[in-house]
Amino acid sequence: MFANKKSEMETLLKESEKLYNEFKLDEARELLELVLKEQSDHKEALLLLGKLHSKTQDYGQAMNCFNKVLLAEPGNNEATTGLQLIKNILQLTNNFYFENAYTDDDLYEFEK
Repeated sequence: MFANKKSEMETLLKESEKLYNEFKLDEARELLELVLKEQSDHKEALLLLGKLHSKTQDYGQAMNCFNKVLLAEPGNNEATTGLQLIKNILQLTNNFYFENAYTDDDLYEFEK
């Protein structure tokens, strides 16, 4: 696909970072997917795609990206931090829902 794969993939990665920082997430995702189509274990692309999925609250896909990085590079700080942040968010959501006195039945009016 790419004549000079490495430099073109780096160009796509830089452009995707720029788009990510400009909150053009769909466009950034498309470029990252092009990079990953050529090299499915591209660490920087997986990390940025993981962050992008986190930002759009697609936590399952984000965790998949971070876990792929950790398979190739156990102990990668950025991937470990990304996973921990997601786990914290999911735990907070879970705690709020099950511990908040105003959830469930209190939200609905029932005829008595």
